[in-house]
Amino acid sequence: MEPEIGTNLVERLNGPFSLRLLLQPTMALLFAIRDGRKDAATDSAPYLTALMGEKGERRQTLASAWASLSKVMVMAFVLDCAFQFATGGSVRLVEAVLMSGFLCAVPYTLMRGPAARLAKRKSSH
Repeated sequence: MEPEIGTNLVERLNGPFSLRLLLQPTMALLFAIRDGRKDAATDSAPYLTALMGEKGERRQTLASAWASLSKVMVMAFVLDCAFQFATGGSVRLVEAVLMSGFLCAVPYTLMRGPAARLAKRKSSH
């Protein structure tokens, strides 16, 4: 990893396009809640358990996540490239990929399982 990534992450908080730091994780969370509800309705295995499970189940789970997150992650990638160009005049692709993963995949992964558990709990009452 580039040593500047940590410094550049801090710059993103106050630079141009900073609203995306709120909007993109929010969109990922909304997709995670939707997918968690689907998991609860189909009585699927918890998200992280499915990711660690059988190869076929893992592939299906990742395909489901990618279907939900692909547009948000591509948008995060493009906006991060635009931010980098606007603030430094160049684009660091690895940094843009890491940032889009951080803004989208991390919140999605953390929320999908709890959303499914909550939906199951609500449907059992």
